[in-house]
Amino acid sequence: MQAVVTATAITRDGSVFPQLPEGAPGTWIDDLEQVPASHDELAALLPEEDRLLAFWNSPTLLVTTGLNVAPGDQSEAGAGVEGVALAEVTSAVLQEAEQEALPFLLPSLSAGAAPADATEVVITTALGARLGIGVGDTLTWVAPPFNGWYSTGGRIGEVIQDSQRAYRVSGLVDDTALRGWAIDGWISAMAKADPAGVDGHWLVVGDEPVTWDIAQHLNELQAFAVSRNVLENYPSADELYPVEVDTATAVTQAATTLLTGILGAALALLLVTPAFAVSAEQSRRTLGMAAAAGAAPADLRRTLTAQGLGIGLAGGLLGVALGAAAAVTAVTVLGVGPEVADPTGRFPWKVAVAAIFVAVVVGIVATLGPARRAARLPVVDALKDLPAQSRRQSRRVITAVAGLVLLIAAAVAGAAALTGAAPSGGYVASGTVPVSSALPLAMLVLCLLLAVAGLLVTVRALLSLASRAAGRLPAVWRLAVRDAADHRSRFLPAASAVLVAVAAASFLTVTTGSSVANQRDQTGEMVAAGHLVLGVQVPVSEGFDRLVLADAIDTLADELPVTGNVAIRTTDSDGRLHLGLLPAEGAQCPDGEEPDTASATRPGTSVTCVPYERAYVPGLSVAWWGGTDVYVLDGDALRASGLSGSEEAAAVLDAGGVVVNNAARIGADGTARIAVSTERAPTEADADRIVSLDAVFLRGFAPPLTISADAAQALGIDSFEYIGEYVTTSRPLTLSEIAAARSLLDERTSLAWIGEAQNPRPWGRDDALLPILALTLLATLATAITLTLARSQGARDAATMHAVGATNGFLRQYGLVQAGVVLLTGIPLGIITGIALGTLQIEWNRRAQSGGAWLDTIPLWGVQAGIVLAVVIPALAVALIAARPPRGLVRRPTD
Repeated sequence: MQAVVTATAITRDGSVFPQLPEGAPGTWIDDLEQVPASHDELAALLPEEDRLLAFWNSPTLLVTTGLNVAPGDQSEAGAGVEGVALAEVTSAVLQEAEQEALPFLLPSLSAGAAPADATEVVITTALGARLGIGVGDTLTWVAPPFNGWYSTGGRIGEVIQDSQRAYRVSGLVDDTALRGWAIDGWISAMAKADPAGVDGHWLVVGDEPVTWDIAQHLNELQAFAVSRNVLENYPSADELYPVEVDTATAVTQAATTLLTGILGAALALLLVTPAFAVSAEQSRRTLGMAAAAGAAPADLRRTLTAQGLGIGLAGGLLGVALGAAAAVTAVTVLGVGPEVADPTGRFPWKVAVAAIFVAVVVGIVATLGPARRAARLPVVDALKDLPAQSRRQSRRVITAVAGLVLLIAAAVAGAAALTGAAPSGGYVASGTVPVSSALPLAMLVLCLLLAVAGLLVTVRALLSLASRAAGRLPAVWRLAVRDAADHRSRFLPAASAVLVAVAAASFLTVTTGSSVANQRDQTGEMVAAGHLVLGVQVPVSEGFDRLVLADAIDTLADELPVTGNVAIRTTDSDGRLHLGLLPAEGAQCPDGEEPDTASATRPGTSVTCVPYERAYVPGLSVAWWGGTDVYVLDGDALRASGLSGSEEAAAVLDAGGVVVNNAARIGADGTARIAVSTERAPTEADADRIVSLDAVFLRGFAPPLTISADAAQALGIDSFEYIGEYVTTSRPLTLSEIAAARSLLDERTSLAWIGEAQNPRPWGRDDALLPILALTLLATLATAITLTLARSQGARDAATMHAVGATNGFLRQYGLVQAGVVLLTGIPLGIITGIALGTLQIEWNRRAQSGGAWLDTIPLWGVQAGIVLAVVIPALAVALIAARPPRGLVRRPTD
């Protein structure tokens, strides 16, 4: 097989389909009256030696064993499925293909045989287990009434609605998905009879490749191809179609990538450098003897550099081996990632070589400083095992000034970057950053680089200041500070690593909390955290749908504190009259514009109109397959949502008012204007009449307009559409209980889906904290490394203190204080830096409108405090272990 071709039903107006080599650049909107490119049109553009084989993908269908239909029989679907026991009904998708194409689409069979004709079907073992059937049994696929939703399959759901066909199971495929494969005869026949708006799918089979040039010619027919040849010979950037981008988002992503690389490299160097520094210091006498015997300074540098090269190479090889073993285990044993028959056959050798190369470079770079100092050490001092002399006062002043200058320069660069941040868009080559955004990007990256460099230099200056002021501190603190000053090559990298890791964790905390707040402003929720809502996967009728959800609620009640349920309805999409929420008087926006997020979510804010793509248009967080955007609820249903403010909103609803999710739609008199019309999406221009009702704003609620049944009937609405249920519980559910609810429903049925809050915590999902936790572990690791090295390096100092009367308790306290010096140097600066840079990032997003309005900067103070505790407590625990005085404190040989 050379390629898979999809012929869309986009209007063929002379434009081309701007595909990526991997396929479509996103979703597309089909023209419901457009007939896609035909077999002959596509074949005329392909190599003559290749053949086009058609296949069809169904929408989600009902599958049942409860209908007495013979294999191969096809008919109009009646009410029969509604009388079948729910245990005999499930949902699945079906793929039909020409007989010659089916072998290319059908996975390996675990039992039975491939379909011999159009009366047979192969199903997955999961589908067989759900219905309790196997090879030789009969099942019926039922296309439900069309629910009005179109996807990238076009009109296929509308074309095959209310039809059914029975099959005999000829084989099984071992898979957890619910699906089947059959020879064409049902979906295909109906699609051929009514092809307008139905996307076509084809396999290109033969020996000749489908090149990128051929794919671009197919694009002229509003078709696209995913080709083996194109993916193996990826087009260059100038051969790809320009793509529309949000320039601010592109700049932000590029800056984030650079920042991640810079921080990763800095952390690696800071964690490794202290070991080489201590090694060089403890080898002073040996290096001095080598120098006395004739070794040149370059020879001493190469000695330490060779150590870095060897350790980097060994670490890189070991890391690649462990990573490869973990990946293979994850794929083959745990089932994580894509299904691959032989994971070792797809080993990314280029990535492995690059990783080893980076490890070697890090090892070499980490030795440069210690090697330079070792080469400059006077031979006599080295033979006497004397440390290098501390720097002159003038150099300390220069260091302090340099740190201040770098931080000021970072602030200037950050201000310049913010000045260039502005909402914009345009078409550029795929994977590139617009030229117009080069300067803001450069300024943002420069700001981050200067800030990190300035902080690292400032830490060095602060250490010099602390060592001078240590005379007034208690003895144990004085000794610890002076030890840090005497062993800068060990202390500074460790303290800097703590600073960088804590700063990165704090920065990520600010951006995570602010991102979740921004997402909440863009997504409408039906429930708050700890509450549930249920819907039907394949709506059939109100009676059937109610049975499906009643069964689901009974299932949940067996394990959870369920107390009841409240119906969710909308106005009837096929009803005689329809309702529409109109802008408030004096708050109308020009065509193509709507109120911005601040106007819509902050009552009392003056209305600001912005282009539609940046306006407040919250999407639904749940998949209602049917209904309209005018919800019909009573007060109890709204209270069951658990949303903040739902109690007040329920009172207004019960009093005959309405609930809106856009504060800009409420006028100064506290009312909302409602259009009543025979049109499905009423506007002020086509309204039969306009009424004003008392209104309340419920922030974050999904429906734009919610009204009670009594109030809707008073406006002339005489029919409603059932779409789901609120599940009421005696208390809010925990996240683990909600996960258990999902598992219960998955085991019981595929006919119902469960909805919950998309961001149940201020940081979203708990897995969002994993990167932050990893960074805190790095900070702890940096502290542990420096304490371990200090214990090795300070053995003689401990023996001396013990000899002059220091107790074991004093020595333990000394070790704890050494850890405290590292933490006090890194943590406060890290937290301040992370919050400052995080605030800068959010301000950038806010000015550029990058992915939303970013109204709030959320530092997540509780998580920030958790970062401090997560670093301090383990570090002090490590210090307690590392600070234990060694047995037999005796003066060791000087070498």
